[in-house]
Amino acid sequence: MRSHTVILGAGATIAAIPDGDKNGKSSSVMNGLLKKLNLEEILAGVELQTKSENLEDIYSELFEREECSEIVRKLEERLYDYFASLELPDEPTIYDLLILSLTNKDCIATFNWDPLLIQAYIRCLKITLNLPQILCLHGNVAVGFCEEHTEFGTVDYYCPTCHKKLNPTKLLYPVKNKDYSSDGYINWCWKALDYFVDHSYMLTIFGYSAPKSDVDAVNLMKKAWGNIEDRPLEEVSVIDIVDEATMLNTWKDFIHSHHYRYSNSFFDSYLAKFPRRTCETVFATFSLNVPSDGSRGFKENFNWDMIKEFLSDMLVEEQENKGKSNLKSKYLVWGEDVNK
Repeated sequence: MRSHTVILGAGATIAAIPDGDKNGKSSSVMNGLLKKLNLEEILAGVELQTKSENLEDIYSELFEREECSEIVRKLEERLYDYFASLELPDEPTIYDLLILSLTNKDCIATFNWDPLLIQAYIRCLKITLNLPQILCLHGNVAVGFCEEHTEFGTVDYYCPTCHKKLNPTKLLYPVKNKDYSSDGYINWCWKALDYFVDHSYMLTIFGYSAPKSDVDAVNLMKKAWGNIEDRPLEEVSVIDIVDEATMLNTWKDFIHSHHYRYSNSFFDSYLAKFPRRTCETVFATFSLNVPSDGSRGFKENFNWDMIKEFLSDMLVEEQENKGKSNLKSKYLVWGEDVNK
């Protein structure tokens, strides 16, 4: 079975920590971010041309004004420090469930700078090593990279080849025209994403609004996905809080006909309904006409023990099959009354 690729935006982090992180700190979308993170004093004395409160618009203007170079530096430093300070709550979050809903044939590509997805990945390793690939498309405060040997890991990790501590990845800030090739790690991530998107059976977009400053990024994904007429069986899933009409207008170039699912909640998505067997279940349901039962998946009240118990049979099955994806799905209803 082919891959399931998940694209994350700021909305995914907000969904993961709706009540704040372990210490009550919150994350935010770009609009109003400076005010929400109390960074407005950095701009004291600067007369902005833009009237927007969106960080993308503000940063882009500052970046283009030579006299604001020191302000840009301070802003970048404060943003890095703030996001680096975020910590996951001890209880399971949507990020933990997201990671555990996929396997190593799959990929999660995030535009977010915060470390929460990486923190979730590390603690999910205690449950299984069969986890998806993680790509940080704009860099990440928790990821380090050895450009000489193309090795990456957490920022406290050492390159296995030269044994030097990994350098923090560069954060790609929201300028209008981003350069995805100048940084070694970001360039590598985009090449990997191109492969995953091209080879995916399913594509999920979670909390990512495709802002105007990311037009080049969306075009790169569109190129990898290809013509929707050549994707008559693939399934696209979108998790967002916007209305469905807005979602369809944003992602129409990725969706073939009716082959999409839209939800406002992670728990109403394919990822939560059919964890670890999304592609297998969706293919069997829509191509083989085998009914599936979405009530058998992750629940919002799952604690760590419940998660481990829920996954246990599938993890055993994966070990017996050496992680290969031709695995049966416990979400399919064989000869049962699906409405029972």
